[in-house]
Amino acid sequence: MSTSKVLVVGAGPSGLTLALSLLRHGISVRVIDKNVVANPGQRGSGLRDTTTSTQPRTLEVLEALGLWDKVSQFTMPVPKVAIYKVPGGTEILNEIDMITHVDATPDIPHPNAVFFGQNHHETILSEAIKKLGGIIDRGIELRSLQQSEDCVQVTLRNVTDGALVEASYEYVAGMDGGKSVVRKALGIPFFGETLEDTQVVFGDFYVNGLERDRIHVWGEIAKRGLFARPTETPKLFSLIIAGDAQNYINSSNKIEVVKAMVKEYTGGREDLKIVDSVWHGIYRFNIRMASQFSKGRVFIGGDAAHVHSPTGGQGVNTGVQDAYNLAWKLALVLCGQASPAFLETYGSERIPIVAEMLNLTTQLLNMTLTVKDGSTDPNAMARGGKLNLLGVNYRTSKIVIDDGEPAEPVSSYGGPDGGPVRAGDRAPDASGLVRVGIEESARLFEIFDSRLHTVVIFVDRLAQELTTPPVLFTKFSPEFVRIVVVRQAQANAKPMPDMVVYQDRDGHAYNAYHSVDQSGKIFVIRPDGFVGARLQDIGSVDKYFDQIFSLRS
Repeated sequence: MSTSKVLVVGAGPSGLTLALSLLRHGISVRVIDKNVVANPGQRGSGLRDTTTSTQPRTLEVLEALGLWDKVSQFTMPVPKVAIYKVPGGTEILNEIDMITHVDATPDIPHPNAVFFGQNHHETILSEAIKKLGGIIDRGIELRSLQQSEDCVQVTLRNVTDGALVEASYEYVAGMDGGKSVVRKALGIPFFGETLEDTQVVFGDFYVNGLERDRIHVWGEIAKRGLFARPTETPKLFSLIIAGDAQNYINSSNKIEVVKAMVKEYTGGREDLKIVDSVWHGIYRFNIRMASQFSKGRVFIGGDAAHVHSPTGGQGVNTGVQDAYNLAWKLALVLCGQASPAFLETYGSERIPIVAEMLNLTTQLLNMTLTVKDGSTDPNAMARGGKLNLLGVNYRTSKIVIDDGEPAEPVSSYGGPDGGPVRAGDRAPDASGLVRVGIEESARLFEIFDSRLHTVVIFVDRLAQELTTPPVLFTKFSPEFVRIVVVRQAQANAKPMPDMVVYQDRDGHAYNAYHSVDQSGKIFVIRPDGFVGARLQDIGSVDKYFDQIFSLRS
């Protein structure tokens, strides 16, 4: 058996998020990737997610992983889109906001999507993984795998010298892209289609003559046109060039073909010059989804489990959510706190989310293919709403418990939107809390911990005063469960023996976790930042954890 318990195949954002999350849980991990060096350039945000980039919910995950300070150094606000009149190429026909920028609120600290290059994303995650002792081996590819009752046997190949190595791991996760070796080894069908007539040239290019204060569009993005998105690097633009892709494929001097296409599609503009490139290639639109996300001790996620058009900017974001959902469940099993059967909830929770995401992005693709007045339909550029992932929910999951008023039917992407927070919803943030006794200020997101469950007791809603820790809480290990009491602003907040107490000085926490019938007295927040339970009495807490910690001592 390898010294690492989990083998992660694929060192993109999804695989690295899974690896870092597991390491933070104390689980040893090895990451392998067949590429000898990391992908250059923007990649995910420049190709799959060109039209928007890193979504608010993904930013929350990065913050929960302790990476926000580094991530924020490389993020860039999404600018307006300028659609130019062609021929001519200089007159702006229409200028639209891709997203409606809104101010942060106490419950939503990162309300806007941002541009955040995949190269920076991967570098920051990789550095954090290595700091925790994780292993990232590049130039190593998976050749085969076989499962037994207690492990997964794999054959690995060094792509440099061809050497083969046998190894075994307790679990394997395939986050290795649309051509996933892991998915194919499992024999999992990948249903969908490839749109062969929508080939585009894409890549990152240094361009003189383009302003960075907007996204530039000429012609029809998915048929014959040019999309130029600024990056956080001056003069570096991510380009999508549709039309004449075959000329690019057949040419031995591809960069010259790109230069010619840019000049033609911008109406012959001489002031725009491509001076260098980081990388470039061909992309074909794929819309596919795996029939299942796991088989035995092996899991798939990210592009290995679902691929779609780049419209909507959901590729990297959805893959990160896959990884974050799987990590805490896998960690509990490996720590002996949950049954292996608990891992079945990874697929049962994520598959409905992904299925709806594919529908949303396909609708946007169809709009993108719609032409008005010789250019792409401007409505296809609009983003926000469901695409920010803040409404993603697991309300129908069999492992969430809600003692509140019956919930109205809602889609997997249709979370609270101002309504009461229910079990299965994203857990809101709240600022303005002060720890009683030491006068230390905090936000809920700082109190929550991605390594454990947090039980938040809104004590002033309870029928009886709580003065000592409930007896049932003594059986929960502090390694896996944290108990937090929140008092209202006007309440007489005093320290409580063996309990952490915060006063909601600004009222943001009580407001964010409101409910019509005040049934939201106790909220159990899962390690992935979703509400596992919304309860009316303390005794019900045990009901939730009995189904989670099925093997706890």
